[in-house]
Amino acid sequence: MDLPTKLSENIVHLARLGLQGRPQDIQVYIRQSIRRFRQHDPKLASALSELLALAPTSLSPLRDVGGAIVPVDADSRLALAKSEYPVVLTSAPILNANLALRLEQVIEERNHLPALEHQGLGPTRSLLFVGPPGVGKTMSARWVAMRLDRPLITLDLAAVMSSYLGKTGSNIRSVLDYAKSVPSVLLLDEFDSIAKKRDDEGDVGELKRLVTVLLQEVDDWPATSLLIAATNHRELLDPAVWRRFDDVLEFDPPSAGERAAVLHSLFGEEIGLLEPWMPLLINLWDGQSFSDLTRMVQWIRRRATITNTNLLDVLLDRVGHDLRAGSAQDRKRAASLLAEADYSDRRISELVGISRDTIRKSRVKDSDSKGTVNNG
Repeated sequence: MDLPTKLSENIVHLARLGLQGRPQDIQVYIRQSIRRFRQHDPKLASALSELLALAPTSLSPLRDVGGAIVPVDADSRLALAKSEYPVVLTSAPILNANLALRLEQVIEERNHLPALEHQGLGPTRSLLFVGPPGVGKTMSARWVAMRLDRPLITLDLAAVMSSYLGKTGSNIRSVLDYAKSVPSVLLLDEFDSIAKKRDDEGDVGELKRLVTVLLQEVDDWPATSLLIAATNHRELLDPAVWRRFDDVLEFDPPSAGERAAVLHSLFGEEIGLLEPWMPLLINLWDGQSFSDLTRMVQWIRRRATITNTNLLDVLLDRVGHDLRAGSAQDRKRAASLLAEADYSDRRISELVGISRDTIRKSRVKDSDSKGTVNNG
């Protein structure tokens, strides 16, 4: 088949899709056409790639990314979503190398749209964040929105959930349509509450149909926006959810290195005073999430400020229970650090749960050891 005939068929098919109001199918068909024309007419393929990547579409008609009106519930008049623009973060989330690389690629794809379209590829349109609470899922979504300079639209589950059958589905569709109307990052937090397994006997048919609608929306999500769904309960998700997302990112509790990084960041300029304690704190707070660490450190710093108390004293009061319940090695390490800081045997015993006799013997042993070294 010659090129003019191919062009004629393409024009007819594109016209048919356009008249049927199927913009996502049009994008897919253009990508397929780019691959077909790349050898016969590279100039045409390049022009189509650039048009697909950069030209405004009916899905992104507004130049003011924060200007669209947030949909509201018809009865309560409560906003169904929260829109944040510009998104401002003072620091990037602390992530392992694999997560950081994959999120960075999502961002960089938006900076190389013409190159992707030239290869017949689109950018990542949907991400599923999976992990326990407090490990950085929401912060990562905000960071992506900030890097892309897009509004972050967050579905407000309390507002969209309704006791009226059909109302919840209508509210969620309104938010999805709103997020597709302008370039944005849509965050569906607690995704398991609206994408539950369809074999859950406790759910009525309307909610099961809603899951089907959501899966279709993920499939058809426009490249002009990015959809991020986050869940703390992977076991509750419908099995069909997993294959619908372009990428699934697993967020784990912070490793020892990540705990060290976040503690250095949270303590700021005061970290010098606590540096000898860092290995001990990293061990004591194994299994704590980023949110847990942030709350603890902020409480400690606030307490030290309002009571005009030494930061280390406040820290020791806060972690005393953890120390006493910790390993023998950690308690001995803490006792040694406290002795070097001239804490009394009584205070050391109270903090670490080691008898004063043991502490005194340890002091004598350390003193004799140092004397032997000095004499040598």
